[in-house]
Amino acid sequence: MSVFNRFLRQEGFTLIEILIAITLLAFIVIGVVSVTENAADTMDRTTESNKNNLQVETALARFEWDFSQIYSPLYFSTPLNIGAADPYSNNNNDANGDGLDDLTQKPIVQAQLTPELQEYYQRLNQRFERNEHFIAVSKEGIPIPRFYSPETNLFEFFTYSNRRKIENTKQSHFAWVRYTLGNPLPADPDEEINPNLPPSLKTLVRYFAADDPYDDKRIDPEDESKVKVATLLENVESLEFQFWNPQNRKWETSLRSIQSGESLLRGVKMILVFYDSSAHKRIVERIYRNHWPMVVPNDSISPVPGSGTSGGASSGGAPQ
Repeated sequence: MSVFNRFLRQEGFTLIEILIAITLLAFIVIGVVSVTENAADTMDRTTESNKNNLQVETALARFEWDFSQIYSPLYFSTPLNIGAADPYSNNNNDANGDGLDDLTQKPIVQAQLTPELQEYYQRLNQRFERNEHFIAVSKEGIPIPRFYSPETNLFEFFTYSNRRKIENTKQSHFAWVRYTLGNPLPADPDEEINPNLPPSLKTLVRYFAADDPYDDKRIDPEDESKVKVATLLENVESLEFQFWNPQNRKWETSLRSIQSGESLLRGVKMILVFYDSSAHKRIVERIYRNHWPMVVPNDSISPVPGSGTSGGASSGGAPQ
């Protein structure tokens, strides 16, 4: 029999074989669809999680940038003291109060202020008596800013974090910045709101005023011509600022409970409670410190326990 005749006499697939093949193919298709859906769901969850993390990290990074460059002349100087001695003389070299210069060990001769110079210093200090932004001046005549935190969820301070947008423009690096809670943003009709979110949530708002950093008045949130407003984070339940007290080595909620706290800060702790897009409650606690050194005039370094040597290490929750 020829090969062609044998080929014509071959039998085809039976109905059972076809049904088995279709069933196997269906299982394969179901498996592929299931894997694809799981991958898509995982991608959506990851994207949503990254979006939530990006929002809060951006807000915290913005505050870190501002506070790390908080400014006060007291970090490197002392307040102007109008007395019998010239504040520009070398009387500040007597650290132990023995009347001798610490470097030369010679008696310190205090230069007397002339009436004209004393009147100038008095007017300079009077300039800031009714000023809301500044307390007094340093011995070099630099204004000393007054940090402001009347409530635990509001913190306003002086920073040199401003950067010129255009080179060589007449714009100061200094600015006043305020972080506080604000009203929620208007609802977007095209965006679905999670019904599990609790009511009365706030927003984390940043107010920034750099046009006139030496203005006598505090930031006016309603003055849109001078103040830039930015909403950093939505669905915020609470915001709390705490300030490091180097005297008792504890966190304080009031600046006035810290010596020179309204003009000299070492560290700040931010406690933020908010809800993410999945209505999950999240609590973030961060500690920030400024760029200035830990040791400033009239500060002493305490020895590290158990080391027998002096050092600037801190423990017990101190800002690192």
